[in-house]
Amino acid sequence: MPAAKEESRIVCELNLDDLKYLSTRFLYFNWFFNAGAETANQLLDNLIKLYLKSIRRDDLIDRIKKWGGNERHNIVRIIELCIGELALDFTLPGYRNTLENIYKTYQCRYLENLEKVGEAQGFLKDIEVIDYSYKYFRDRLNITEGGKVETLIYKLLTESDMDWGQDRLSLRGILLRNNNYFMIS
Repeated sequence: MPAAKEESRIVCELNLDDLKYLSTRFLYFNWFFNAGAETANQLLDNLIKLYLKSIRRDDLIDRIKKWGGNERHNIVRIIELCIGELALDFTLPGYRNTLENIYKTYQCRYLENLEKVGEAQGFLKDIEVIDYSYKYFRDRLNITEGGKVETLIYKLLTESDMDWGQDRLSLRGILLRNNNYFMIS
């Protein structure tokens, strides 16, 4: 696949992740912690694998896939692999408990997993860890400046706001609310 076409696909996937990130923040701020955590796990799983694709580390994506089942979506294990293989400076020790809890909640999306997983809790403060994690891996995507300016979050931070849905919610408002990682410069 030519480089321009590959980047175009990555940018398209990133825009979907940006929407999922805003959805996750919306769910948390409206106290839908279980759905927010499930969505957050999917989001971080997708974004980290997109990051690996952008730096052409399909070998790591293949290793993750071989874990099988829910384990291939275990964001803590995926981050640990990335730290070990890519020498990333991600702050996992400080965020491990929250990320493990998010993954536990993700596993509870099926009733039969509830007893296996045990107690999982969600808190509004978890959004801080999600924000950090999303920004960390999003900033490391290997895309050109031309690709970056085509992303939803870039547009929300540099251009006009977008109203969303029947209630005309401000996407910029959802992005910036209590967010220490994405800010208008």
